[in-house]
Amino acid sequence: MKKFRGLLLGTLIFAVLYIGVLIFLITGVVGSCERKIDGIEKYGQSFDELQIPADAKVVGIGEATHGNCEFQVDKLRMLKKLVETGRCKSIAFEMSPGEAAEINDAIHSENVDLAEVMSRTDYPLYDTEQMIDMITWMRDYNQGKSYEDSVVFYGVDMQGIGRDVSYLTSFAKIHEDTFSEKEIKLLNKMSADEDYDYSKKKDFFEDISKRLMADERQECKYASIICEAVIQSIMAPSFDEDSSAYSKHRDSSMAENLKSFYELEQERGYSQIIITAHNGHVMKGEQEGYGVKAMGGFIDEIFDGSYFCMGTAYYNACVNIHVSGTFDENYLRQDFNFCSDDILAYQAKFFDGGSYCLNFDEVDDTNSEVYKRIHESGFMGLVGEGYSSLTGIRKDDRIKMIQGDRFDAVIYYYDVTPIRVLNY
Repeated sequence: MKKFRGLLLGTLIFAVLYIGVLIFLITGVVGSCERKIDGIEKYGQSFDELQIPADAKVVGIGEATHGNCEFQVDKLRMLKKLVETGRCKSIAFEMSPGEAAEINDAIHSENVDLAEVMSRTDYPLYDTEQMIDMITWMRDYNQGKSYEDSVVFYGVDMQGIGRDVSYLTSFAKIHEDTFSEKEIKLLNKMSADEDYDYSKKKDFFEDISKRLMADERQECKYASIICEAVIQSIMAPSFDEDSSAYSKHRDSSMAENLKSFYELEQERGYSQIIITAHNGHVMKGEQEGYGVKAMGGFIDEIFDGSYFCMGTAYYNACVNIHVSGTFDENYLRQDFNFCSDDILAYQAKFFDGGSYCLNFDEVDDTNSEVYKRIHESGFMGLVGEGYSSLTGIRKDDRIKMIQGDRFDAVIYYYDVTPIRVLNY
């Protein structure tokens, strides 16, 4: 009988403990990101309070997704913040240098329709009110200023050979003194043929690039870097044959192009440049799906560690994503809802406006829960520009990472809203 009572008592104790743990898990007392981190108010700050290191040569501002308004607004917020310091007057995008040069020309002109310029973008996700607001602010800032005192728009991506060659063709017509008649004729032929084979034209673009870089004019040096992007496209490994090699080439090329534009900024008298792209590109270190080493890793290496990388993050997101796989008349975008399960992003719920920033270098108490969360593996939302039925099943909208290894700071949002593309 005593043995039976002991067994019964043990079973009851186990049942009570089991039910208690279930209650704790269901209510979020333990094991859930839906709770407040002790001490988060001590380290959380507004974007205005955030201090960017004066000795950083490159400042990265990432996007957890390409399809949310808040992350596009953050680009302009970062640009305004750094322009006020006098150290920075430029921003570089995950965009072909040729297209960026068209936008740069527009913000240095008075009568160009900026909405029309963005309607022709190769990246429909940039055809938004938020991006038009940004380049409008840049043009307004530039009114009455010399080029040396103006804000400048750059692009670093080597995926855009057609747009690059198109810009070089127009540039050659304006700068006939810098191009031979034969070169202008060949550029015109290239621009007119969407299927032109560039594989044997590396030397042609190298010769033009060297000549333009030797010119003292800033616009010629800018065009020289566009030539370099064309060469990078020509030399790129086949994506179909080796996607990892292609990704590595792309990210390393973007970092090299940024270095070239930074040197132009130094000539203008500025010590910082902003790079903006998807979190998967701007982050430091390695990241599967974005090359053996992400662009941010190459930037950090090229600039000897003088890279301040700021990511963005969300807890809940309604993301506008390209779903059709085509850019023709069947182009289609849709909204999808995601939850990142990022406990640091969840903390934005407790801050005014549902957003806050963490500068990881300022979280110095190694015994605090905030420090531990920054430096331990956890979920972070990371949505790409493309969606399939497997995205939700495989949870491709988030990854596990140690945020402190990838970023120097992060802007966290509790909720983010979808962009609205204007002309697609």
